[in-house]
Amino acid sequence: MTDGHTTRLTAEDIRASAHTLHLLTAYLRTGPHAAEVLALIAALVDADTGTAVRLGEALRGIARYLAQETTVPRTDTVEATLGEYIEAASVLQDLRLLDLTLEPLRTAPVRTSPAETAPWQ
Repeated sequence: MTDGHTTRLTAEDIRASAHTLHLLTAYLRTGPHAAEVLALIAALVDADTGTAVRLGEALRGIARYLAQETTVPRTDTVEATLGEYIEAASVLQDLRLLDLTLEPLRTAPVRTSPAETAPWQ
């Protein structure tokens, strides 16, 4: 997918995106208000523009580029790597369904006290 123009990117631009996700994780640990968190989740998991969808598109683009690039050797290892990028992109594409989780989160009854422990801790 393209947005009609090309922008020259640097490795630092990509690192900045990853750092933003790190900041989100740290912010969530501070216990922000639920409405604020839901807005952040909505931006993160949006079915059209969310992080998983964009990362999946990028991985497909990388695989396509490497498959077409004549200076990349066509070895079994390279072919396997391209397959892994495509597979990861497919998994990420499936995560676009996370967008559907927002409505139940918005309408769920509010707990009066926090859970003692979350299953992922």
